[in-house]
Amino acid sequence: MLHPRLLIVADCEGIQDTVNDLKRHGFDPVPVATGAETMAAYPDFDVVLIDLDFTDFDGLTLCREIRRASDIPLIGFSSLELDQVLALEAGCDDCVLKPYHSRELMARLRGLLRRVHMMSQPALIVGQLEIDSALREVRVGNRLIELTRKEFELLRLLATEPQKVFCRAELLQRVWGYDDVDAEVTSLASRTIDTHLSSIRKKLGSPDWIVTVHGVGFRFNDEATRGRPAPVAEPARAGGAAG
Repeated sequence: MLHPRLLIVADCEGIQDTVNDLKRHGFDPVPVATGAETMAAYPDFDVVLIDLDFTDFDGLTLCREIRRASDIPLIGFSSLELDQVLALEAGCDDCVLKPYHSRELMARLRGLLRRVHMMSQPALIVGQLEIDSALREVRVGNRLIELTRKEFELLRLLATEPQKVFCRAELLQRVWGYDDVDAEVTSLASRTIDTHLSSIRKKLGSPDWIVTVHGVGFRFNDEATRGRPAPVAEPARAGGAAG
């Protein structure tokens, strides 16, 4: 999903600034200013963002109407803390308290899209390894592997593209939701990645599941699922950030 389509339901001043900000971050936002427009248009979008301070139609009622008819992801916005709870009860997947920072909104949007994408995927089975996104379970054979949320997302990303070498910057963007990552990843962020990979290898019972490509990054070793060990060290390939 290169440019997720967002329906922005709001009639407040400054909505165009929000639209422009979302476009800069790779989204395809379309604003609407009435409840009727919202109900007619939302099926064609990936996410609906609703300002609960909407004047044309009660925002919470609009959330309930959409949720009654669809499971499309919904994010509410409100200037009242009480509305955050009411929005969740009305069917929103998330609710942002106004005023908010742009970075917070982008992180919440990307996190919601990741969850929706993962829930729609069938179980990934590679040899003895099974990754079930809907249940958020990982098994090796019949053994259930207890992973943290980030460990699960990291393993699934690597296993989904076993022939790809992921640099540290891309892992930070796709697993940790970093907005902008410099080519030179900080030592703290680098240690975070190493710690999670080390834990995954230990929990899976072998270091062979994830290969370190020195000077480049990491890749999943699908040969490990057939009992074949990973190379001791893979040479660096052209391009990419240091691993």
